[in-house]
Amino acid sequence: MGDLKFEEFGDIWIFLLTVPGHLFNMIFGLAKFLVISLPITLFHFAIWLWNTAIGLPETLFKAARILVGAGWGVIKNFYLFVVSNEWSWNSLNDFPSLTTQFRVLLNLGGINQPFDYFAGSYGFAVKEFILPLRRAMNDLRDFIDFMPWPVFFALVLLLVYLISRKIGVVMLALAALVFIGVFGLMELASQTFSLMILSIILCVVFGIPLGIFMSASDAVDRAVKPILDLMQTMPSFVYLIPVLILFGVSPVAGLIAVVIYAMPPVVRLTNLGIRLVPFEVVEASHAFGATYLQRLFGTLIPLALPNVFAGINQTIMMALAMVVIAALVGAPGLGAEVLSAQGTVNLALGLQSGTAVALIAIVIDRSLYLYGERMQQHRKVGH
Repeated sequence: MGDLKFEEFGDIWIFLLTVPGHLFNMIFGLAKFLVISLPITLFHFAIWLWNTAIGLPETLFKAARILVGAGWGVIKNFYLFVVSNEWSWNSLNDFPSLTTQFRVLLNLGGINQPFDYFAGSYGFAVKEFILPLRRAMNDLRDFIDFMPWPVFFALVLLLVYLISRKIGVVMLALAALVFIGVFGLMELASQTFSLMILSIILCVVFGIPLGIFMSASDAVDRAVKPILDLMQTMPSFVYLIPVLILFGVSPVAGLIAVVIYAMPPVVRLTNLGIRLVPFEVVEASHAFGATYLQRLFGTLIPLALPNVFAGINQTIMMALAMVVIAALVGAPGLGAEVLSAQGTVNLALGLQSGTAVALIAIVIDRSLYLYGERMQQHRKVGH
């Protein structure tokens, strides 16, 4: 960042003329991903599910045979344990478990083989899935890198002020930017910013509609909540494995890992916020003849906005927490610098990059918290 010099007046015009192109490429790449590549990928995934459903009886038969054999192995081991008459405290240390052979068959047939089949058969769909997303990431990163640092600082500080309306938070943001610049982390920070912006956009685009569906249907709510619980409680290193198999070591793999980890809060709090809207308000809008969409966009979502923004705030915090772990699968930016410092046992470098991530998180958290407080006050005044 800061490669552009203002020594010549013509460079300013070059900068101003290239800004619309960068913005257009970024928006076009994201739109192509959402409108074209994602539906195509979902279509191929639906075909795979259909083919899997056709072969479901045979698959269930194989699974039942494996489970019966595994169950017989447990019973056999337990029977041998009982009749062995070797009763002692030491004999109770090991639970009679499945044999190694049955465990291998269960893992290969139940998990690894179906996933490997999907990855091998629909690899082309995965490439179509990530190509526009990679282009959007590159365009956004190039746009931030091309921007002179005074312009970048001014835009960030203006955005922080518009969100928080507090000079103290603006000064904190300025201190964070100066810290990042002084230690030469600006380029890495721009990569982290591009990763964060796209990941939050994807979390909001997919998370808020999913939360709305959950609030509209108890069946959807019961079906999705266990998945969200699994996404939040599963160790992050576990779902890095399928992401790594499908997308390889690349920035897009890191982006997908961040989205999976950070999406649940905005889904949960959107659902919760809509469900907490007073029943009398919903009934009043219904009595005036409002359709569901009119009630949704005119009553439910406006009243649920504080909870929605709280979910977005938590999503941003979780995304920043995932930046370092996602660097293991190719996520660029400050997280990769933290891993590099860990690999070389460089405490100073680790503290610099880690502090930069922490400062970014603090500024975002305080800004969104103050924005949420303002929304709550406006809501109370409105009532």
